[in-house]
Amino acid sequence: MARVERWPKLLHGPIELSDCVVQGQVDQDWVVLAATLTAGKRSVGVEVMVNDREVDVIELHPDPADALAVPRGGFEVTEAPLTPEEFRSQVEAALIAKADRDAWFRERVPKLLELGTDPRPDLPERAAQLRRWLGLPAYEPLPRLSSADPLPLVLPSPMPVTGLRLTVALSELDDAIWRRLEVRSDVTLAGLHRILAAAFDRDERRYHRFETAYGGFSADAQSGEGDRLDDEVTLGQVITSPGHRLVYESGHWRHWIRVERTVALPEAPSCLDGERAAPPSECEDASGYETLLEALRDPYDEENEVLLDELGGHGFDPEWFDKEVVDERLSRLG
Repeated sequence: MARVERWPKLLHGPIELSDCVVQGQVDQDWVVLAATLTAGKRSVGVEVMVNDREVDVIELHPDPADALAVPRGGFEVTEAPLTPEEFRSQVEAALIAKADRDAWFRERVPKLLELGTDPRPDLPERAAQLRRWLGLPAYEPLPRLSSADPLPLVLPSPMPVTGLRLTVALSELDDAIWRRLEVRSDVTLAGLHRILAAAFDRDERRYHRFETAYGGFSADAQSGEGDRLDDEVTLGQVITSPGHRLVYESGHWRHWIRVERTVALPEAPSCLDGERAAPPSECEDASGYETLLEALRDPYDEENEVLLDELGGHGFDPEWFDKEVVDERLSRLG
């Protein structure tokens, strides 16, 4: 078993950041950010586990290679390189999310923190040390409103425009329904919604919402969710580098979206790959879709025929996917 360095263990002198990567299961809410920190002749590995957008674990490893020893547990783990600036940006966003969540609990449910021992009592100290090593500014949690909701995070300025390769998949299904797309980073979230509606053959007028590290965005900022308008923010402002992810809701369907890599700037959105047909519009949620799949196993049963009528199952092939058809829909977006 790899030996984990006890904290605090200071590196002296200017810190050089290298070998930055992000690892994670593509359909899970956790990722591991790993990098090598070098000061003088000494190098150590740092491992930052991010769970649901906030820092959960920070470890220091005497052998930098040990920071990449992510437990795979039989699941497929993907890895993508990061630039030092991308690594700093992702770590900073996760540290901010953690600080804000902790501040909310301290203010609203202080007794909850007294009920048990914190399994990571030194995490704040580690976070402060990591900030110093990475040259990140100190951070004070955001002030709270009377509703107990945090103030919306300030969106970063748009970065230079590039292409982003995204994987998008419906959540909570046994058989994955997914698309791999390339889009411009300067597309608005409203524009991305139109792209996703075309990729999954949906009516773009249906209710939709994006959940990001900077809060929610939708077409109706008066929805009561505390959302901001999705046509006033670009994709590149909320996810910028490999490993970044967000959640997209369309009707009662939830999707996860993850950046696989940055690519050359595409002239238009395109579909590179995918699997399985999107559920018919009559299937409003995962439960309805599972009922449809069950009915398709015996389509000539009298009760199943009624279900197929109700759920749009006549002529529906769950395994069908044709990227050229998806690209043709995308080309009509203009």
